[in-house]
Amino acid sequence: MKPNISSCGVLLLCVLIGGQPMPVAAQTQYTGDGVPAGVEEAIRWHANRGRFDTASENQLRGTDYTDVVATAGPLAPNHYLTLAARHHSEDMARNNVFQHETVPGSTYYDPVTQPEPWDRLTAEGYVWNQAAENIAADYPDAEAVYVGWWKSEGHRLNMCDASLREIGNGYFYWAASNYRRYYTMDLGRSGANYFFTDTLFHDANGNGIYNETEAVAGVALYLLVEGVPINDYDISSAVGSFAVPIGNIAPATTVQVVISNTTTTALSLTIPLDYWTNRELTLAPGESRGYGMFTTGATGADRRNVGLRNLMPLPPLSAPRLDLARVGGGLQLSWPSETGWQYQPQWTTDFQNWNDLTPLPLKGTGHTLIHLDAAADGFDARFYRLFITPQ
Repeated sequence: MKPNISSCGVLLLCVLIGGQPMPVAAQTQYTGDGVPAGVEEAIRWHANRGRFDTASENQLRGTDYTDVVATAGPLAPNHYLTLAARHHSEDMARNNVFQHETVPGSTYYDPVTQPEPWDRLTAEGYVWNQAAENIAADYPDAEAVYVGWWKSEGHRLNMCDASLREIGNGYFYWAASNYRRYYTMDLGRSGANYFFTDTLFHDANGNGIYNETEAVAGVALYLLVEGVPINDYDISSAVGSFAVPIGNIAPATTVQVVISNTTTTALSLTIPLDYWTNRELTLAPGESRGYGMFTTGATGADRRNVGLRNLMPLPPLSAPRLDLARVGGGLQLSWPSETGWQYQPQWTTDFQNWNDLTPLPLKGTGHTLIHLDAAADGFDARFYRLFITPQ
């Protein structure tokens, strides 16, 4: 496929290309995400928040762009993309040039046989079926370069392209060069690879924005299907990044997310609920907690990466109290409910075979729900429970 290269300004350039998908093998603890540097992870955090809610991004930035999708899955970090981005930024800085083409005199690539961005991705080991690249220079920090890309059409389209799933940012500083600070963003899609991915941090200064000094490392992310952990998991890196492959999970599967503190100290987390709102959470040393759930897409067109903002909440960590009262010849069950959840009351006599008391689950109202088990009488030894699921 012939690449489409567009120039988007003096210090900003972008490129987007496509090809054929190739799968990547899974591991037990996923290491394909690598470890970004702090400024590199900060760029990813900004890009992922913008992808989640482009209307709110427009509101924050004072823009009104309509050329990007309303929402897209978060971009997962990829070690090979990061290497390609870092090496190209270094080559540009050391040779005092600004270009997408491989730099003559490159330390890492042959400008004759590997002249283009996608050649560099391949050289690093990334098997791509779609790829894109943004470059920039002279911006003072992660947010500034991100905003520069957001306000430039080609770069914005690259960053918000819903079909792209992985990212590698590369930053290099060279005082002897014209612009000193050089940035490269490489994005890609590799076969049927999808990820649960985000950034863990504690918003110590209360500005609602990830700063590299606020990263939280050592949090394990486990995914459970029908209560059984899938083969892959990850632990948040020194900059708070993580990615867990989910491409092998069957379509239309409900997946529960469990977070676990692997350290010997308490960890405070700031977890995003949407674009504007965060939740504060503390994990004791060694504590594991079910945090939320998501459902994989039903078809290939519905498949996407998932982040913390995409999770549905779990039922309350403390189960609702189930009260029983004799009413006539039956037992009345009552319990507090929450909106967004549905409750299936069930009974058993042997704790092995559970029977539904209602044809369909009862939707939570935020108030007490009541159901009468008219079949119960003083001669039956029945035990009850609630099976709680999202509406």
